[in-house]
Amino acid sequence: MSDNPYEAPVAEVRDYKTEFSVPDEVLKKIKHAWIAAIFSGLITLIVTLFAIFGHSILGFTAWELGDVILIFGLAYGIYRRSRTCAVIMLLYFIASKILIMYQTGTANGPVMAIVFIYFYWQGVVGTFTFHKISESLKNDSIPYSGDN
Repeated sequence: MSDNPYEAPVAEVRDYKTEFSVPDEVLKKIKHAWIAAIFSGLITLIVTLFAIFGHSILGFTAWELGDVILIFGLAYGIYRRSRTCAVIMLLYFIASKILIMYQTGTANGPVMAIVFIYFYWQGVVGTFTFHKISESLKNDSIPYSGDN
């Protein structure tokens, strides 16, 4: 505190997102999920570019560019530790695989699909765990002042 009576008061500002420690295993789950989403987005982009230039694979068209944008957006959301983006990515991936199986009549790449589903599920678990830890630490570090 300063001796100057005219100086503005200074409040301590805390950044709760970086102030606490999260176990590495939780952060790895989140990291693996957004990396899997980027990989999925890149694969979708490549197949879509083939479709644009006349070599359609799995019935893809130029409209799948919307999917690419959505996947990259969700990957960024998972990177930012968004629970909503992690859940949407998991559900979107499962729905898209079901739709592709329905359209083609065959299960294409079931092993890879299971691997992606595993990473997306881990991302959901990781983001929820991250927020549970951050909320519990934030609530513990803020003293209750009561009704004065």
